[in-house]
Amino acid sequence: MYSLRKKLRYSAEIAAFSLIFIITLHFFSLSSIPTGSFGSEDGGSNLNVIIDPGHGGEDGGAVSLSGMKESEVNLDIALRTRLIMSMFGVTVTMTRDTENINYPSEAVTVRAKKVADQKARLDLIKSLDNAVLISIHQNYYTSAKPFGAEALYAPTAGSENFAINMQEILISALNENNYRKASKIPENIFLMNNISCPAVLVECGFLSNPAEDALLKTDEYKLKIAAAVASGYFTSERLLKETFFGGLNESENDFLLY
Repeated sequence: MYSLRKKLRYSAEIAAFSLIFIITLHFFSLSSIPTGSFGSEDGGSNLNVIIDPGHGGEDGGAVSLSGMKESEVNLDIALRTRLIMSMFGVTVTMTRDTENINYPSEAVTVRAKKVADQKARLDLIKSLDNAVLISIHQNYYTSAKPFGAEALYAPTAGSENFAINMQEILISALNENNYRKASKIPENIFLMNNISCPAVLVECGFLSNPAEDALLKTDEYKLKIAAAVASGYFTSERLLKETFFGGLNESENDFLLY
């Protein structure tokens, strides 16, 4: 009975967040994206969501076939994700909300600036209790053939299931021909391998793929990605809470979370 109850509840959650996704795409306008902190006063949950737009400042990341800087695409999608999540009562902390990064005076070389920036992001993440990290990136390959969004998970409790849920929604929302599966983050990714909280890194698409490069230039597609990422978080929210707080009380008739 308990197993059936959990299955019914999970199906209801998927349906609810599918509706959120549809509403977001059809009715949410992003003609301008504000910066700075906003959201509900209590955050709508006991989790501290951190969105990390990869790269920035002196580190532009990869450059697309059409000349887009990865750091700018990451920030655009991250701000859209924050705005969507705030609509549903989630307060989001950003590791950056502009392309400009203030480096310490002793960081002179580009490498030193990158190292200082990554350490500053790590300190921010570690300073928050019950943190959940979503890092936004774009992929790049030497061949133009690879395509598809991919969720990578940190080697921390709760991360793998978070990434699996995220990957399923990314495929459903963006490209059902995407064969990629959620996978563990490589050991050479500093930030994701030095945190202790649940975390996923979302590679939203390939800047080296002409079709995805063109899509990532459009507001509509970036909004679609942001809605998918937000839905991926909401679908996993109960599991993430259980990572920190253990099993949550539920009655026999408690099928819906929200």
